[in-house]
Amino acid sequence: MRQDVKTRAKRAATAAPAVAAEDAGGSRSVRRALEIFEFLLQLDAPTTIGEIVSALQIPKSTAYELVRTLSDSGYLEPGRRGGGIYLGRKLFELGMAYRAQVDLLRDGSQIVEELRNDCGETVQLSVLENDMMLVLLKEEGSHPVRIISRVGSRVPVNWAASGRLLVSDLDDNELTSLLSKSVRQSPTGRATVEIDKFIQQVRKARKQGFFSELNETNEHAGCVAAPVIDGSGRCVAAISIVAPEHRLTKANREALTKKACAAAAELSKRLGAH
Repeated sequence: MRQDVKTRAKRAATAAPAVAAEDAGGSRSVRRALEIFEFLLQLDAPTTIGEIVSALQIPKSTAYELVRTLSDSGYLEPGRRGGGIYLGRKLFELGMAYRAQVDLLRDGSQIVEELRNDCGETVQLSVLENDMMLVLLKEEGSHPVRIISRVGSRVPVNWAASGRLLVSDLDDNELTSLLSKSVRQSPTGRATVEIDKFIQQVRKARKQGFFSELNETNEHAGCVAAPVIDGSGRCVAAISIVAPEHRLTKANREALTKKACAAAAELSKRLGAH
């Protein structure tokens, strides 16, 4: 069976179109790296550099350099029993990120609707797009007085409770760089614009698993938000409940926070979080 896989890999490699003269260098290395991934995926077992060279007809020096670079970056790793090399954790993280993108809209839509039905308030699912918060999904509240939001709206991350969570995987240097370009004062003039203070809020939000704000973006309104975590442990989205100020008293806010956290935890579970 192992030999059959090697034979198929070799045929696939030799059947590939010839590389044009101007396609040398970087693009050829990328193609060969992809061939290594595909070979290991078909083989479904650790292998040696010698076997890669034989199966894919890659020059030995090139194979060693590619394997070293991919291993240093976490895309290849030693086999579990120390024999040979195999696909690494970074590829798993990429796969989980793809799965999160596929499942986020499907499962998120259902959970956002269920949460709106449960609490009666406007519910949003937001993601980070470049350096802004993007409202990806929204279900309007059922109360006569409710907060209207729009799918596709983009706001600076310092305007929203969800924003604190969406950037919480960035380290301090990355956050400082992002915020120095994107922080703006909100229409109410109450949003946090001091970068050091905002970073402290980000760390607190991720540690406690939720964040709330009142009147920072809109007068007489606020929201509570909870993080959606994927299988790699990263915050890929945030679920928020948006409500008028008079329905965000301490008791109501605590109740809505529990509901938002429960909904976010359910979506996180569906995305593979532990």
